[in-house]
Amino acid sequence: MSDVMWSIAQIAVRDAVSKAAVSKTVKKLLDARPETPVERGGQGQVLRISLAHYDEFRQRFVNPAKATAPIRAGDDDQVSGRSTGGRPLRDEDSFDEARRQSEWLKVGREKIRHQEECGQLIRRDRTEDAIKEIGAKLLAIIRRLPNQADAVALAVSKEGVHGVRVLLRQIAFEIGNQMADELEAIAAAAPESDPLIEDEEA
Repeated sequence: MSDVMWSIAQIAVRDAVSKAAVSKTVKKLLDARPETPVERGGQGQVLRISLAHYDEFRQRFVNPAKATAPIRAGDDDQVSGRSTGGRPLRDEDSFDEARRQSEWLKVGREKIRHQEECGQLIRRDRTEDAIKEIGAKLLAIIRRLPNQADAVALAVSKEGVHGVRVLLRQIAFEIGNQMADELEAIAAAAPESDPLIEDEEA
C-alpha cells in the first residue's frame, strides 16, 4: 500500500493549527509507534509522515474537548487536493488526486485498525514502563532468596544433598507463586485503556 505522506506544514494548514502543535503530536506518535511510515531529512528531521497514522493516533489519544484541531475519524474525511507530497496539483487533476488520497487514507486507517485488533500495535512507551515495573517486582522477590540461607544450612545438616534438593524445590515453588501474585496485582491495577495525550500532560 502506498501511504499518503504529508508534511508537518501541510497538516498544520489543513487543521488550522501551528506547526509546533503538529510537531508535538508527531513526536508523541513516533515515540509510541516507531514503525509509523515517515520520511526523514539528512539530519533526521521529519519531512513527511503517514497522514492515516497521524489522524488515527489523534483519534485514539487526543481528548476532543481539549483538541485545537478537528479529530478526523476517516469515514467522512475530505482530503485537500491542493498538493500531494509537496508537488503542486493542476486544476484539472486536483479533484481526482483528492479522491485518490481520500481512498488511500481510508485503506490506511482500516489497516491500522486491523493491526490493532490483532495485537500488532501497542504503545512502546507504555510497554517499556510495564516491563520496567515487572522486572523490578520480580527482581525484588529473587533478591530475598539469601534469606533462605539458614533453612538451607539446616537441611544440609539434617538430610544432606537430598534435603537441600527437596527444600530448593519448595523454595522455587514459593517464589513462582509470589511472582504470579505480583504479576496478577500489576495486571489488576493496569488501566483498560491508555490515557489521552492532554491528560498525560495535565
